[in-house]
Amino acid sequence: MNCIIVDDEVLAHHVIEEYISRIPFLNLSANCYDIQEAVQALKNNTVDLIFLDINLPNISGIEFLRSSKKLPDVVITTAYDDCAVQGFELDVIDYLLKPFSFERFLKATYKSFDMYNNTQILHEKDNVMKNAFIFVRFNNENIKINMSDIVRISALKDYIVIYTTGGKFIVHQTMKSIVDKINFENFIRVHNSHIISLQYLQSVGKNSLMIGDERIPVSEKYKPYLSGIVEKYK
Repeated sequence: MNCIIVDDEVLAHHVIEEYISRIPFLNLSANCYDIQEAVQALKNNTVDLIFLDINLPNISGIEFLRSSKKLPDVVITTAYDDCAVQGFELDVIDYLLKPFSFERFLKATYKSFDMYNNTQILHEKDNVMKNAFIFVRFNNENIKINMSDIVRISALKDYIVIYTTGGKFIVHQTMKSIVDKINFENFIRVHNSHIISLQYLQSVGKNSLMIGDERIPVSEKYKPYLSGIVEKYK
């Protein structure tokens, strides 16, 4: 999901940028410091989510929402709590009061992410087909692997190892290339070297998890994201 930050405070940008960097499904497209820059960013980029401050120079965030006919999902990020009702009347996804934690920020983005995935399923049939299976080069053949059969994927130097319910495939391919092919609604990255299928996840510990009878490390970078998923389904 492509997102932009609209805020006149540099510190706010730094905090939200850092939070975005910890969420695999978010990509920051532009930093905007007023509404004029936001309008230009929306013209120049495909934007799925806006993190919008209210107290902005010249035109406030609320005025921007009222005057805009069609916008991507909006999460308000502000130090003021007196505009919450107005924000929700204008169909914002969430209203975050500064300073907000990463966990609270993650919860807000999940709301948009769920809606985004539903839209993708309804309107992007080609993408659904892409996520149903992949082909990999193995033993001089192009092998079809159903995404539902993939248990986990691990990096091994210049190769990746794809563990499936029927065996494993060692493929000369980068982790990035496989990330571009999979649907992150069903898979999550828990370490720079490990991607897992939520379907086969068995348990989550402090620094590791169990999947397919194997214990896999979870890095500090991805712990909050994994914890957010666990909390979501409790």
